[in-house]
Amino acid sequence: MNEHELQTAVKDQQEIMVLMDKRVQQIEKQQSETKDYSAELASINGKLEHIVKDETPVGLKASILKHVEATGHLVTAVDEQKKIISEMPQRTKMTVEHRITGRQLPYIITGVVLILVSVLSLFASFQLWRSNSALHDSDIKIRMVRLFYPQVSLDIDSIYNSNPKKLKLWVIQEEERLIAIRKAEENAKQSTHQA
Repeated sequence: MNEHELQTAVKDQQEIMVLMDKRVQQIEKQQSETKDYSAELASINGKLEHIVKDETPVGLKASILKHVEATGHLVTAVDEQKKIISEMPQRTKMTVEHRITGRQLPYIITGVVLILVSVLSLFASFQLWRSNSALHDSDIKIRMVRLFYPQVSLDIDSIYNSNPKKLKLWVIQEEERLIAIRKAEENAKQSTHQA
């Protein structure tokens, strides 16, 4: 979007905000203008009392008086409700709290266990991939030896098949012997250079 399009979008949003503010003000004004029925109910109450005072039968008079009394109670109840509504705050602030209940605990434990298993599986897969790469490299080296020195390769295979443990010990001893010879040669070279 270029600068002109951004300015147009901001201007449109500002116009929408102004219209929304006007609408909210209208709604608040309508809410504050509640009709007062207490005067009408009082006039009905007065008319009913006037009718009762005239010539009416006793039973009818008693029921009308009950209705008049109920109307009076209705007027006071409406006034009390109006008072309670006017005392209520215009906006109620709500806070939402999240808690772990007993029913959610198994799902959380399962999720944590699955994440742990996934991480451990990923680590194990990475380690296996590295060792597989090393084995692949060693396989290439052994195949090269078999190509260039087939007789030596056959001799090693026959010795290994006859006694693998003995061959393993012999290889370890020979490696240690070669390391010792190399260290002795390096020490001899250093002593000749120093002398």
